[in-house]
Amino acid sequence: MPKKHDRASRRHHTRDGFCNPDAPAQPASPLEVARWLSGRVFSHKQNVPPHTVLPTDLSAPPPSIRITWIGHATTLIQVPGLTVLTDPHFGQRASPVPFAGPERLARLPLQIDDLPPVDLVVLSHDHYDHLHRPSIERLLAARHAPTFAAPLGCADRLRNWGVDSVLAFDWWEYDDMDIGSGLRLHALPALHFSGRSLTDRNSTLWASWMLEMDDGSVYFGGDTGYSDHFSTIADALGSPDIAILPIGAYKPRRIMKPVHVNPEEAMQAVIDLGRPDVVPIHWGTFDLASETVQAAAPEAIHWAERFGLTNQLRLLRPGESTTARP
Repeated sequence: MPKKHDRASRRHHTRDGFCNPDAPAQPASPLEVARWLSGRVFSHKQNVPPHTVLPTDLSAPPPSIRITWIGHATTLIQVPGLTVLTDPHFGQRASPVPFAGPERLARLPLQIDDLPPVDLVVLSHDHYDHLHRPSIERLLAARHAPTFAAPLGCADRLRNWGVDSVLAFDWWEYDDMDIGSGLRLHALPALHFSGRSLTDRNSTLWASWMLEMDDGSVYFGGDTGYSDHFSTIADALGSPDIAILPIGAYKPRRIMKPVHVNPEEAMQAVIDLGRPDVVPIHWGTFDLASETVQAAAPEAIHWAERFGLTNQLRLLRPGESTTARP
């Protein structure tokens, strides 16, 4: 069972589900969202060409932390003796149905069968662009035998899909996991929401994660708006070596600001976290917002320059890897 930090509380638990206590912006109303969706035109601009990656490129253990961006929020985190997969989505649509909904605009650089053995899968929340049931089932069918770590409620979804090895975490819970590299996994706050239908909004929790390992630490921001939770996390756990942070799906701001950082806010989050190196995710893959899927990348470069973070920014193409500084 995960253990609780002294910062643990139940303020985000409500009678009707979960919430973002002290959120700096109020979420858009269902009517505002419906109006935006009804007038939205999908951009389908030129996608980001993937980096060529071979399974052998990832099979050898790295000398230190290696992060490979597969697309959207799916990354492969590798250290000697441990391989972690975040929000695995290897499908062609971020949708409850295979024939409609946001389509993948950046070709997958590799398939599940190309992955090295995965020890741990970390899930941020249950939205269709992050929790993809066919990818979960394919992971198990491909004879990976990972432990799954998921927020409260989201873990129950996995159990209902036949996943046996699942740990459920509340915010500010941690577990010393006996799966390699001395991993201590922390579930931490994020500013978002959940739901996979019109009737289950916020019935499951969302989270960000810190992976503390023998070879360093990685923060996975999941999907989040901007708030002081980044600085709170750094105050409690210290600055990670690498932060994996979302930068895309940020327009229109009235609708997206409460749940998605924009590139400026993502770079401010890097400062709040103590200026670690940062791998941007949640862009270039699925057309989920009013900006084009590529728009976040040049914006991230601009704000990294403005904030003095150019050396920290690790902007990758799908399939490309980066390693921690020695």
